Amino acid sequence: MRKSHKRFYRFTAFFAVIALLCAAFLCLSSCENESSDPPEVNTYPLPIGGQPSDPDSSIPKKRVAMTFDDGPHTLYTKQIANELERYGFTATFFVIGNRADGTVYPGEGVLSLLAAKGNEIAIHGYTHDVYYHNCSDDTYEYELSKTYSVIKSQVPFADVKLMRPIGGNITDARASACPYSVIMWDVDSEDWKYKYKSGDTEAEQRQKVNTIVENVMSSVKDGSIILMHDIYESTYDATCIILERLNAEGYQVVSVSELLGDPKPGVTYRQAS
Repeated sequence: MRKSHKRFYRFTAFFAVIALLCAAFLCLSSCENESSDPPEVNTYPLPIGGQPSDPDSSIPKKRVAMTFDDGPHTLYTKQIANELERYGFTATFFVIGNRADGTVYPGEGVLSLLAAKGNEIAIHGYTHDVYYHNCSDDTYEYELSKTYSVIKSQVPFADVKLMRPIGGNITDARASACPYSVIMWDVDSEDWKYKYKSGDTEAEQRQKVNTIVENVMSSVKDGSIILMHDIYESTYDATCIILERLNAEGYQVVSVSELLGDPKPGVTYRQAS
């Protein structure tokens, strides 16, 4: 009988030790799980190039149209087009015909590059020598028709439906009878005032670029049409910064026609309504 009791006590002690060991192991595992890093949470950064990648894509982005006058320039226009493409943006280029056809500047081939990247090509004038509020009817019609012919000769599929008068000058009668939509602007970069000059120091160039950038960013809003000129190195440098800031602030940069939706001929636009 005593031997049986001893066996019983030994078995009881053995199972008690096993139970304690199991409890200790479970406690240790629980502590390790609690102290480990929390599970990774997916984030949705806004990438360079177009549409937001966050889950709530139903929120519309603010949209603006960036426009460039007086080109094309074989270097700066191409650089600006490449920079736009980095973000998935497009713009409208109001071109000078005798630059595009190489008469006064070797700008051939630039229009097809712009179009290939999805940009809009529009009429500015053929010579940039006359204003449409005080020139003859024949000169006015020549400036528009000749520029149209140059664009179509280089980009046959282009839908040319916009015109910006030189210097923004045009009579009310001509604007209302114009076969194109007349596009003005509500944000003026005044970049032509701040083009680089020979002998500018690096600090002076930086100040000029900053002024152009602030002229735009201090006035831009949803629906704005921005005026710039793609024939200056300073404009290209400023454009790089402007595009970066617009993208960071939730703007989508689009062509004028995309911004306005369905611009009408003979109607003057300064911004999207």
